[in-house]
This record gives sequence, structure tokens and C-alpha cells, in this order.
Amino acid sequence: MKKYPRTEKYDNSWVSENWMGPNPLWLLEELCEHMELKPGMKVLDMGCGKGITSVFLAKEFGVTVFANDLWISATENLKRFEEAGVAELVVPIHAEAHALPYAEGFFDAAISIDSYQYYGADEAYFPCTYSKLVKAGGQFGIVVPGLMREF
Repeated sequence: MKKYPRTEKYDNSWVSENWMGPNPLWLLEELCEHMELKPGMKVLDMGCGKGITSVFLAKEFGVTVFANDLWISATENLKRFEEAGVAELVVPIHAEAHALPYAEGFFDAAISIDSYQYYGADEAYFPCTYSKLVKAGGQFGIVVPGLMREF
């Protein structure tokens, strides 16, 4: 059995050209084993970088993704989403994590893959900002890669 069967469907060169840290699809695939994502759900992909996690979420789960990033322009990500054939499911957004343009309770789930440490380190961020974006009973998935053991 392959460790990352969903990720293996994606072209390795495309993934390596577009990631901005550890393999985000491996991290996301492991996270999604613990989440219930269904077609039609609205998912915030916070700190999406070049949007490959957003492409994955749209293709693998049929969810509508709001691909939010500060460092990569929405126009650049839109081109990537069009090329991947998911532009109808992925909305590119260029916004800073402390000034988000979303209504409270808008999302069914919020996901952060290797990005939360850049904007969520203040202990007030989650309860005062991030948590309000997801409706009651919604889901959060945050992956911050790090050491598995001391060396």
C-alpha cells in the first residue's frame, strides 16, 4: 500500500515547482484522513502559497476552496487554478491574515498547511479571528511541520 495514494496522482515536477516548504500534499493528505470533507463544502485554505493544496482539496474532495495568501498574488494563483482545471471550485484571494474579507461563520472548514506559524503565533489570533470564520460545528485542520524528536 502506498503511503500517499492521492498525492501520487500529481506530477512530481509540478509539485516541486510550486511548493514553498515541506511537501504540502503529503501534509494535507495526512490531515484529510482526520477530517470529513464533502462536495459543496466551503473551505478556507489559509496561507495557501502557490495554491497546490487548494487544487488538491478541489480535485480530491469536490469542495469550494477560498485560497488565501499574502505572499502570492491572486492573479498568479488564478492562472495556476485555470491550468489545473479547478478555477470553478477555487477562488484566489490576496489578503493578510489579520484583515480577512470573510463573513463570520462563512466556512465549513479552515485548513492551514505549513503557514499558521507565520500569522497565528499570537495566542489571541485563533479565538479572536480564525475561529470566527468557521460556522458552529465546523472543522479546523492546522499542520505545522516540525521535529518528531530531539536531536
